[in-house]
Amino acid sequence: MIKGFQKDDLILMTTDGLTNLVSKEFLYDTVKNENLEQVPKRLVEEAIANGGYDNITVIVIKNI
Repeated sequence: MIKGFQKDDLILMTTDGLTNLVSKEFLYDTVKNENLEQVPKRLVEEAIANGGYDNITVIVIKNI
C-alpha cells in the first residue's frame, strides 16, 4: 500500500525514453483527458512521433 494513495488516484510510471521526448504538459493533459486504457498507447505514439530513439515503457495504475 502506498501512503496517501486514495481512491481514483493515478500513478504514471515511465522510462526516460518517454519523458525525454514528451512534455510534462502533454503527459498531464493526456492522463487527465484520455480514456485511461488508451493513455499508454497515446503517450508511446507521441514519443515515437518526437523521435523515439530509446526504449519506451508506460504503466498507469489507478486505485479503484
